[in-house]
Amino acid sequence: MPINFDSSFWESSWSAKRGVRRDIKATILAAGLGRRMEPLTAHLPKPLFPLGGKVPMLEVWVRRLVESGITDISMNLCVLSDTIKRHFQDGAKFGAEISYIDEATPSGTLGGVCKQAFGVEAKRLATEQDHPARGAFKGSTLIAPGGDIVTDFGAEHLEEMYDVHKRVGAALTMALVPVPWERRKDFGTVVLDNPQDRAGAISKSGRIIEFVEKDPNSPSNLNNASIYMMETELLKTLDELRTEARPDAPHPFYDFGKHVFPALLGRLPGTSISGKFPLWGIQYDGNWFDVGQKRDYLKVNEYLLDNKIDVPLPYENLAWGYLGTGVEIDFSKVTVVPPVVIGNNCIVADGATLGPYAVIGDGWRIGRDVRLHHSVLWGRDSGAAVEATGAGGYEIRGGVTIEHSIVAGGDVLGDLREQTSDVDADGQTRVLPIDYVPEGPRA
Repeated sequence: MPINFDSSFWESSWSAKRGVRRDIKATILAAGLGRRMEPLTAHLPKPLFPLGGKVPMLEVWVRRLVESGITDISMNLCVLSDTIKRHFQDGAKFGAEISYIDEATPSGTLGGVCKQAFGVEAKRLATEQDHPARGAFKGSTLIAPGGDIVTDFGAEHLEEMYDVHKRVGAALTMALVPVPWERRKDFGTVVLDNPQDRAGAISKSGRIIEFVEKDPNSPSNLNNASIYMMETELLKTLDELRTEARPDAPHPFYDFGKHVFPALLGRLPGTSISGKFPLWGIQYDGNWFDVGQKRDYLKVNEYLLDNKIDVPLPYENLAWGYLGTGVEIDFSKVTVVPPVVIGNNCIVADGATLGPYAVIGDGWRIGRDVRLHHSVLWGRDSGAAVEATGAGGYEIRGGVTIEHSIVAGGDVLGDLREQTSDVDADGQTRVLPIDYVPEGPRA
């Protein structure tokens, strides 16, 4: 690598201490279309949505993997793939070796992992125009997190997960998080057989005997947290069964939740792999978010400001929040209700009231008597290489109130309440309800 890390940097990681650094690869799933996040995903792919105004969600995973000594990292990409590539490049900045699999059409969660793991040796479907040219991973174990999962599941938890996975001889281990019982309809839930109690944030471990996809009557509230650890031997078998990522395909087999887990449990007609590959689960009791909706994105930023999720922001950490450099503000004439983030090179006029839970990215001009709370303003020049708009001045006009909203750039001339604001391809400001979802199928 161009960056000459001292050998002790790597030797201190858990994977190096176990002598397995080169035997583990990370395959991050980042090719979703993000339709529920439109119009924001017209500007940024969801994994690059900034946390605290600065740090992309996906970058948090890269940092934790490198901390674990896992530097062989790949990502499958689809929407705005060049934006992700520009941010991470070859990974050298982060101490990693990052490669990419481009998909013209998402191939499902299974397809994304298989292509990243096996490269040119992955199954090639007749309808697939793109196919990876890189070689296959020669190690034994893959870590596959979702690129839109935000959690404080850190390097120490990956280590514990690896220990359990190897000790019990699992072919696939998934992290599980409890969700409110009334939200079982929104998640895939799992039943463990005689789970064993453990100390710490990973509180239980057991064999999975049932997987229920989005059933309000599920007997369990343990949700699939979309953090997987699996053996390449299992993945080779799954790749042979893989089909196109469309529900009307004959005997569809492309998604972990819909197809792989039921098949491993003997619940998918037409497959005969149950019993051959142990499926295991660990219960994690820490903070976890699947950022599937825009309200989830606002909530995860609130958790960050409450220090419930560890994401180091490159700003000055003060008692009331975070302050960037080059900020023009007279704190004696502005009301700050903690917690708040004010990014680099912002201008805040007298009489403004900021917070609670106001995240102001880099380069904003906040007018006189503006009221801003429970909202996120994407920065002009954030670490996520935001390309939200080419027009507008990133200004909140005087007297405007913004609450429970997300602003992707441009000028805001009127109040926003539970809305998103961005600038479309024609340079026109577009304001939509925060719960807006376009018509058509999800991906």
